[in-house]
Amino acid sequence: MDWLVGAAIVLMIFFSISMIEKTLKSIKEQNDTIIELLKELNKKS
Repeated sequence: MDWLVGAAIVLMIFFSISMIEKTLKSIKEQNDTIIELLKELNKKS
């Protein structure tokens, strides 16, 4: 029974880390897009 609880905890941690990783990747992509837009605006000025 203890191993079942342990396995459930490991799975929860794995999926949590996976979701956090996807969120951080999305934020990085948004930041990269904003940086590119700011570069273009700076060139036009």
